[in-house]
Amino acid sequence: MENTKVPDKKLGPIALALKEARENFDLSPHVIGPKSFKQKEFTDSDAKITVFGGAAGAGKSYLGVMDFMKYIHDPNFRGVMTRRTTPQIKGPGGLLEKATDLFKLVDPKVKWKDKDGKFVFSSGAVIFLRHFEQESDKDSFQGWEVSKFLVDEGQQFTEGMVTYLISRMRNPKCSVVPHMKITCNPDYNSFLRKWIEWWLDPDTGIPIPERSGVTRWFVRKGGKMFWGDTKEECIALHGNPSLAPDDEDQVKPISFKFIAANCFDNPILMLNDPEYVANLEALPRVEREKLLDGSWHAREEGAGYFTRDWCQIVPHPPLRVLKRVRAWDISGSIESETNRNPDWTAGVLMSRTKEGLFTVEDVVRERRLFGGVFDLILETAKQDGQDVEIQIPCDPGAAGKAYAAQLIRDLADHGFHARPKTTNKSKVTRFAPFVSVAETKSVQVVAGDWNEDYFDELERFDGSKAIKDDQVDATSDAFNALSLGSLIIPDFLPPDMTQSNKFKLN
Repeated sequence: MENTKVPDKKLGPIALALKEARENFDLSPHVIGPKSFKQKEFTDSDAKITVFGGAAGAGKSYLGVMDFMKYIHDPNFRGVMTRRTTPQIKGPGGLLEKATDLFKLVDPKVKWKDKDGKFVFSSGAVIFLRHFEQESDKDSFQGWEVSKFLVDEGQQFTEGMVTYLISRMRNPKCSVVPHMKITCNPDYNSFLRKWIEWWLDPDTGIPIPERSGVTRWFVRKGGKMFWGDTKEECIALHGNPSLAPDDEDQVKPISFKFIAANCFDNPILMLNDPEYVANLEALPRVEREKLLDGSWHAREEGAGYFTRDWCQIVPHPPLRVLKRVRAWDISGSIESETNRNPDWTAGVLMSRTKEGLFTVEDVVRERRLFGGVFDLILETAKQDGQDVEIQIPCDPGAAGKAYAAQLIRDLADHGFHARPKTTNKSKVTRFAPFVSVAETKSVQVVAGDWNEDYFDELERFDGSKAIKDDQVDATSDAFNALSLGSLIIPDFLPPDMTQSNKFKLN
């Protein structure tokens, strides 16, 4: 009889994924467990933080709920599943529905207490379902000791929300090592894009296959993440050099893993909905690149106001300029238990040549209390020199005016000239002239270790309150201080992100 077996290399991606799954996993719906290698990698991960997904259809939420079933026999286990809103938890196909179906299979006596928003198991283990809609909702978690978090659709959260939940990962009574698992889909504006940057192709934003599942380590200092390939390397690079690696006061690196998965890693979906892939392929380009290809760079043209490609990177600032300005945006706050992602105090140094070329020469960005803000501004002024004009923001209230006036007087006592900057215009309107000139290739940026954070904020800025804009505001004020009175600028309207750029100078 003739052999009709089809070689693997001739199988399509769906057939190949199903073949691999059938050979290695039990695909029976009556067997609870991972159904592909990527799914198993997620459930087996021992990293402190595991991010899973990055495309549609990988079975992320179902796996996230299922993963809790390993721990419900520990009477001291306390778990939390969270989404941004209650309807996302309780709606059709939401976490509550998935959890109810799964938990009853392993513990028929499990009880859902709707008033308290929790499952109570016969062992005494408890799993809470909570929304986290606003930053202020973090107070609901204050004092909690949690063994395991599931942050479902993590791209919808802010970085401050997630870092606050990380601080709640502790439960000395439980045998389970505290950890967090995050499911997500690609979103260019999400903080997760920065967290998983090492795992992504820098050009396409698509996960690099060889790096998926690799564990790295990080420490947080001053609100920033510093990485190492191993725990030891992380300590050596970012720890206290005067302390031994195992010293109790040494930095404590956190293990982190990103597992890239898509619909081909979910064989049950492929079996039940063979047209799912075709539906994703039929989506518009941006949604297709995000949900099928898993690209974290995919976004609509004009989704933001600014793109870094407009700016040339230069090694040094220009020697001859008409004027230099350092504009500040001030926030007297630091990272704390109740505010994990506060605003920054940012100072942007910009110059203008007689040819109309603007150069962003330097950016200072720190988090200090108001008492330390003056010290930061003074330290920076001494480095900039007395020929640099300083712009101090002046909030409209009496307290804001008094604070700005005091800073200006104190700087004058040290020989530095500062001016108050007041405005009643929106952030978008203030940013518009800079965007317009940048698009004409009339803005250059001096190379520095601050470039990535600077460009990232400017590209993400869309005028919404969810996006940090400290460097944006300082950039706007510096540019406008250099432009007003020396460059004729037409009246600008806030850009419409759904249309072509209205700021372009002819």
